[in-house]
Amino acid sequence: MYSFVARQAIFDKQLNTVGYELLFRNSMDNRFPDMSAEQATTQLIEEQFLSAPVGRKSDNSTVYVNFPYQLLVEGLAETLPVNRVVIEILENAEPDLKLLETVKRMHTLGFRIALDDFEPGNQWEAFMPYVNVIKFDIRRSPREKISDYILANRELLRHAVFLAEKVETYEEFETFKKLGFHLFQGYFFSKPVVTKRNKLAQNRAFALKLMQEVNVESPNLNKIEDLLKRDVSLSFKIMRYAQNILYNTRGISGFRNQSLRDIVVYLGISEMRRFVLVACLTSFEDVTNTEIYYLSLIRAKFCELAAARTSSNNISNDAFMAGLFSLLDVILGLPLEELMAQIAVSSEVAKALETNSGELYPYVRLARLYEQRMWDEASDVAHEIGLPNSAISELMNQAAKWADELPITISH
Repeated sequence: MYSFVARQAIFDKQLNTVGYELLFRNSMDNRFPDMSAEQATTQLIEEQFLSAPVGRKSDNSTVYVNFPYQLLVEGLAETLPVNRVVIEILENAEPDLKLLETVKRMHTLGFRIALDDFEPGNQWEAFMPYVNVIKFDIRRSPREKISDYILANRELLRHAVFLAEKVETYEEFETFKKLGFHLFQGYFFSKPVVTKRNKLAQNRAFALKLMQEVNVESPNLNKIEDLLKRDVSLSFKIMRYAQNILYNTRGISGFRNQSLRDIVVYLGISEMRRFVLVACLTSFEDVTNTEIYYLSLIRAKFCELAAARTSSNNISNDAFMAGLFSLLDVILGLPLEELMAQIAVSSEVAKALETNSGELYPYVRLARLYEQRMWDEASDVAHEIGLPNSAISELMNQAAKWADELPITISH
């Protein structure tokens, strides 16, 4: 059975990504894996910590891992790297003396402890001196109830940092920031916040112009080369990406100091178009949160892989474009219709992004549903396009790995 870890970012008050929660899944057939929480966590540890690195190659972010009662008291959590993980105690764990002694021991060893989906009350009072993070599900507990609990227990909670889960809007983000929360989870960062402006900032306008030139049916290489000469850092990104692709996939080395024309000879227009678009997308210097870049890259690759597996109409390239541009309005803070008018895309890509319709839209929708952990709805869309449930996790895993290893450094 194929296994997968869904990864959700955790942000601080400045919208820096400071960690990830890992959620184990072994299928899309049920909301949770068809195995016990103990089995799921054991397999997650084996695959993610013992067999493979967690997260991006250069990423040393904190990893939050859910632990059921039994595995905690058996000491399994203590096998993990103390400097990398936060141990989450599941909400259904019994706060008994045995668990308390386990938490005390882990605290002494230097482990950070989080209470997951915490319900305000006094049942966990004895644990609070050893708890580092308290996670409140703001969809489950009303804001007033959370606020009253925090105000009434300031001394008890003085060692803990508060994390708001399932934050869906920037308004909620601001509200809980004012309540003293320092950490946040949810897809509020992927919602468009359109700002009024007369024109794009220079770096954005330049990148959009380059994206426009490279995405026409027959790109003019002279124009593209002229544009690239105006931005040394962007040119470096593109050349570095090309060299990496050529070396890793075709064994070609010694490819420095080559022109764009030389690269196209080896890679072809389609691949050249792809890496120029990706480099442009990740070059904007004033985007608030860089996690949005990775989300768009994962969407792009997932849509491409899913389309290649399910459609006979040769739409995988357009599916990649649809996924890549599906968050462009969020990244640039401009209406999608306005942006689409500035970039040459196929009618199917435009249809998917502007009207949520057409052959490509189900792939973008499926990616969004999976990101938001809406398993049942994702399963329905997968069925519509002929993608087996088990393949969703498989392809999402491949897409995340591709985005993690992409040799383009985000500009922040």
